[in-house]
Amino acid sequence: MAAFFQYVIGGLAVGSIYGLVALGFVLIFKSTDVFNFAQGDLLTLGAYLLFAGVANWKLPMIPAILVSLVIALVIGVAMQVIVFRPMIGKPLLTVVMVTIALSLIIKALIQVIFGTTEKTLPHQLPNDPVHILGLKVSELELITMGVTALCVLAFALFFRRSKLGLQMRATAENVEASMLSGIDANRVFMVAFGLGTAIAALGGVLMANLQTVTPQLSALGLLAFPAAVLGGLTSIPGAIVGGLLIGVIQQLATGYVSGQSANVFVYGVLLAVLLIRPWGIFGRPTVARV
Repeated sequence: MAAFFQYVIGGLAVGSIYGLVALGFVLIFKSTDVFNFAQGDLLTLGAYLLFAGVANWKLPMIPAILVSLVIALVIGVAMQVIVFRPMIGKPLLTVVMVTIALSLIIKALIQVIFGTTEKTLPHQLPNDPVHILGLKVSELELITMGVTALCVLAFALFFRRSKLGLQMRATAENVEASMLSGIDANRVFMVAFGLGTAIAALGGVLMANLQTVTPQLSALGLLAFPAAVLGGLTSIPGAIVGGLLIGVIQQLATGYVSGQSANVFVYGVLLAVLLIRPWGIFGRPTVARV
């Protein structure tokens, strides 16, 4: 039984990162209807930006994290202005192909700039073991879960209390109606892409502290997609819950069966949920009048 709870704790820590990346994905999709397949590569970008800050620019950890997130936010805004704004009104398949192309470009640029070999941070966030109720939990796992909880709280307050957050909710509900009411939709889209990219990069920052920095991190970032779909593509709490569920399922499958079977269980559970609730756990069914 102790091993079971140990796997669950590890799953919650990794699932928190999946949830953060899924949260960025949902922010972008909810506000712009763009299904961003480059989200996993933005996680990798965040990890490499942190490595550059710590190893190349010799910054302390916290300033390096802040610089990485600011750079990622600027990159997200630039992507929206340069790449996605001209795609407004284009067919869905065209936009999807653009995000796939963007994913390949980001992956190639990372390998050109940083190389393909694994890299380890010269110093990391605290990672000493802590014993809680007989379970061994690392400080880094607690930090990861705490950061995720703070992000959820911050975005809940942002969308409910701030003027910009309310404008983003209105734009997500109906772009045309929000523009007619005086909301600057382009500004909303830029904020959504900037925040979505920064949150994905935050997931990469945390992942870089949990393991080595490598281009293969994008494969872990791809688990944000089943997390977002599982929770509901338009639900911010659903993104986090979906990420936590994916992380726990993955760790339990790895611990009790094998690492190679983990994704089989992850996508099997996803398929089962979607057969019952195609709109996800926290999503809402779309009703169209004909």
